[in-house]
Amino acid sequence: MEPVSIRSYHALFESTGEPLLYSNPWWLDATCGTGGWDALITCDTSNRPVTTLPYQRHRIRGLSAITTPPLTQWVSLLSGAGDAAQGNMFTLSTLPKASILDLSLKPDHRINLQDTSFAPTLKYSFIIPPSEEITDVRAKYNEGLRRNLKQAAQLHTIEESENLAGFLNLCHQTYRDRKMQPPPWLDHVLPAVYKKLLANQCGSLTLATTKGKIIAGILTAWDHQTSYYLAGGKVADDHGTAAHALLLDNAIQEACSRGTSFDFEGSMHPGIANFFQSFGSVPVSYWHFKKYRGAGRLWAALKL
Repeated sequence: MEPVSIRSYHALFESTGEPLLYSNPWWLDATCGTGGWDALITCDTSNRPVTTLPYQRHRIRGLSAITTPPLTQWVSLLSGAGDAAQGNMFTLSTLPKASILDLSLKPDHRINLQDTSFAPTLKYSFIIPPSEEITDVRAKYNEGLRRNLKQAAQLHTIEESENLAGFLNLCHQTYRDRKMQPPPWLDHVLPAVYKKLLANQCGSLTLATTKGKIIAGILTAWDHQTSYYLAGGKVADDHGTAAHALLLDNAIQEACSRGTSFDFEGSMHPGIANFFQSFGSVPVSYWHFKKYRGAGRLWAALKL
């Protein structure tokens, strides 16, 4: 049987008119695994659930952890119909105690930041606001990007694909080229998310190829407000970088046709941030809460 908190979350979700992508229970099941997430519920004076916040609840090296789900930039407060106007009624102080807390939140005036023992730091995403004309968006691209896109369009073919295995191989190659370890969840979470995106008709996998060889690929998703760049991979040369940019340009064009903004999702890496900003995107902040208790402090120290 599902916990009361999960049943309450489902009920609130069903009463929400147009929820955001990351709020969908199927998204949480795909990214965290069924039973791998929970929700903080706030009730009104009649003990009726009115707001909720989902989070991943799991263990890291044997330590209890509350974190943002994989592939998820932030979690957001969800309210039932008619409850959105209630202010400052939600507090994070009632989150379960965990050795590791690493949670990113979409800023919301209903969250009472004064009632927590720790303050958030700011992280940034890079967003292109909604535009009816792709020409208006492209006019803000920098000169080097426009030149690379023109050359890439002559070399590469863009097509929507179901070649998830090829895309995963490309993602692994990108991590190797950067001398980084891929996240341990990559091989099981990304396929689960891709399957759900297709089932709900709100995502696509797009590849750039040359003579049948995959040069770059991106996974995107969307809701009624935003199109999201979820994951990408490319070969380690200038052709890979240009093909990757071409795929993003194509995804931005599709976002314009849907009337949504385009979210590159955040990166604190200066080189990646500069690349995203070359498209004319603007930084938008979100909250990041981090706190360690007990053995979690030792784990954080060793990780650093």
